[in-house]
Amino acid sequence: MRAGLLVVVGGAAGATARWTTHELLPSDPGRFPWGTFVVNVVGCLCIGLVARRIPRDSDLWAGIVVGGLGGLTTFSAFAVETRLLLADERPGVAIAYVAATLIVGIGATELARSSGEAA
Repeated sequence: MRAGLLVVVGGAAGATARWTTHELLPSDPGRFPWGTFVVNVVGCLCIGLVARRIPRDSDLWAGIVVGGLGGLTTFSAFAVETRLLLADERPGVAIAYVAATLIVGIGATELARSSGEAA
């Protein structure tokens, strides 16, 4: 019950942060979707920071990772924005978006995770 409540609270916080980011970084058709890119990279960085510090079977993991970061990051928006860029005949922007999201996201996760090893 406690873990479920933490997921709800974390999810609300994460979704609010995502909405705020999209308000600050709106996406125009055919342009690089900076809002989704930012929330996904920040989510990768954050999960890298907590992955080695919080046990996966804990209520805190449920609240922070499942709720908070799950509410913040968004694969579905990433997928639809990529599809819209392709529909707008912007394959170069679509490829750059996909590549940047994967490379920077994985890099942020590893950077944050490995920083935990030195501490």
